[in-house]
Amino acid sequence: MQPPSPVVSTCPNCGGALVETSGGQLGCMVCLLRAGIGSEEELQQNSTHEASEGDGHLGVYEIDRREDGSLYELGRGAMGVTYRATDTSLQRKVALKIIKIDIGERSADARERFMREARAAAALRHENIATVYQFGIREETGQYFYAMELIEGETLEERVRRAGPLNARTTIAIAQQVTYALAAAEKHGLVHRDLKPANLMLVEPDEPEVVGRDRRARRKRTAQRASPSVKIIDFGLAKALHTQTDPRSLTHERFVGTPAFASPEQFEHSALDVRSDIYSLGETLWFALTGKTPFAGHGVDEIHRAQQSNVLPIEQLKAAHVPSRFRLLLKSMLALEPASRPGTHELAARLQHCSPEARSARLRRVALAAAALLILGISASFIFLSLRTQNSLGNLGAPGKSIAVLPFENRSEDKTNAYLAEGIQDEILTRLSNRARPRSNIRANPGISARSRSSWVRQTSSKVPCKRRPVRFASMFS
Repeated sequence: MQPPSPVVSTCPNCGGALVETSGGQLGCMVCLLRAGIGSEEELQQNSTHEASEGDGHLGVYEIDRREDGSLYELGRGAMGVTYRATDTSLQRKVALKIIKIDIGERSADARERFMREARAAAALRHENIATVYQFGIREETGQYFYAMELIEGETLEERVRRAGPLNARTTIAIAQQVTYALAAAEKHGLVHRDLKPANLMLVEPDEPEVVGRDRRARRKRTAQRASPSVKIIDFGLAKALHTQTDPRSLTHERFVGTPAFASPEQFEHSALDVRSDIYSLGETLWFALTGKTPFAGHGVDEIHRAQQSNVLPIEQLKAAHVPSRFRLLLKSMLALEPASRPGTHELAARLQHCSPEARSARLRRVALAAAALLILGISASFIFLSLRTQNSLGNLGAPGKSIAVLPFENRSEDKTNAYLAEGIQDEILTRLSNRARPRSNIRANPGISARSRSSWVRQTSSKVPCKRRPVRFASMFS
């Protein structure tokens, strides 16, 4: 048995591979190098960013702290940092995303993008998208922030890193939920632009109560455990499609997103639509199934070149026992040209066709069809045999007429004449039999049967008197 493939994680900032440090943690050597050779001004800005959140208050939101007193950070990306916080007004837990202060000070466009993305995310209401409650600005520092639904669970990236790649059934269930969310975002004219395993939260369902040995309840519990509910978080890079702002003007020709899970259009700063997110979803599903990204590289340029080659390592999916139908779907999602990728409606239909439930339904339909054909065949055979029996009975017609030839008695005194009596009886019997049998030149008389001598012998040996035995002669002369 081969050992499981190691999970390759990527840096959310530069897209480079994360390596394990001596302390057992994952780190990005590219970002560490940049920090080492960065200017004193950049280091100052980073320290200012950490210090600005030291008090942990932004409006009605108070950032939670860990046991060691540090701020409860949930994650950070190129645009900002997300903390676990408490809404002191409504007394509820939220996820609070704060734009990095160095970006806010240096780029008005970055602040504009942050606010536009927050408004776009706030307009979305879907069960598979984390709800945005509020967005605002911290007046004293100029920091932008927004509060969104806190999802208690783990990201898809954390799940794969902890437990290894997922099976096809669970991955398809996750893909279906994400597809529904992307379809809802498409109706609002939005794309996510940073769809990746770290932005998909998995929430395991509550254990249903099972009474006794209810097999159906146990099957339902098993299915629920295998298919967690999904929430897309951090629409921090979402872009309103209906806006006429050139996306390159907001990024100054820089890459926006996570390279390892970005579409070719993002590398080329082209116009984006939902098919860009579908490409990113394909890469995300590939990671969920194999623990690897389909296009390896240590930076933006290497990953982009790997995409342009359009050579997918399909053997990774085969090694993970991914069904062929699902492999073909992933290949179409990762098509280089957006026009060759499925839209949200087609993707949802094809995912449904790939699901084990659909396969079970197809097998049930085949079984029912086979049973119906078997029943139809048996019924047809029964009807055929019944009709054949009726025809056979009909061909028998009315019962035939019989002529009994009784023996002649020798009443002469000469006993030697007894043979003449027997000979006359046999001659009459022979002639009658020839008349009942059809011949080419003699017209047969149907319905006449001549009783043989043996029959007569049996009849004469019975106890019924001869005068009481039925003898019929009429048809012979009719």
